[in-house]
Amino acid sequence: MREAICPHPECARGVTMTRNSHVIVHPRYVDVGTVGRGGYDPTADLNERISQEIWSCDYCKRTTAELVWWEKPEELRDKDDADMFAMVKRRTIYPEPTPRTLQPEIPERIRSLFDEAARTESAGAVRLAGAGYRAVVEEICKDQGATGRTLYDKITNLDGRLSPDVIDALHEARMVGNDSLHDGLAYSQDELADVAELVTEVVTILYVHPAQRAAMAAARAARRAASKAAQP
Repeated sequence: MREAICPHPECARGVTMTRNSHVIVHPRYVDVGTVGRGGYDPTADLNERISQEIWSCDYCKRTTAELVWWEKPEELRDKDDADMFAMVKRRTIYPEPTPRTLQPEIPERIRSLFDEAARTESAGAVRLAGAGYRAVVEEICKDQGATGRTLYDKITNLDGRLSPDVIDALHEARMVGNDSLHDGLAYSQDELADVAELVTEVVTILYVHPAQRAAMAAARAARRAASKAAQP
């Protein structure tokens, strides 16, 4: 069992997921020539594995299929008696990942950068996606008129104009991008999805909600004007 964001768009909630099956698909399990015996393909790199896992969402009950990459730690590589693997990455293969999109109320430059980062995330290139979401944060700061030498300074410059929660979300996306760019750190798909959700929440607060309130205010004004015009 693990916590994750359900990949089915009809659900898309932060949920717990239960693993139903786990099958090694690489290296292949082959007959080694002795009756009743088999083993992993000796021509393959036995220090790495790829497995297929089937999970079900504990909320919507829909099924998800994933490929998971595993590697032995360096100190255990090539040891026949060691069967300890660390997960390197996982990728959803069903349902087919759909890149995230932003609403049209958000400035085009921000949407464009976000779309590129989302397509990269959907393709499983998590380090590039982390850098992409950092670029989105930098564009948000630019659009908001933030000043400063570094991105940290620019985000901090917005303190007082934006809520502490929004500032914290911007810093979190900045740090993930820095880790991806400078340290080559690859976060898991779930961790990157959480950063993408943070960025989405930020732009929704900054751009979508004000646009929606302005549209409702305009609709109320039009209703009042129509009502007055209809009076004798």
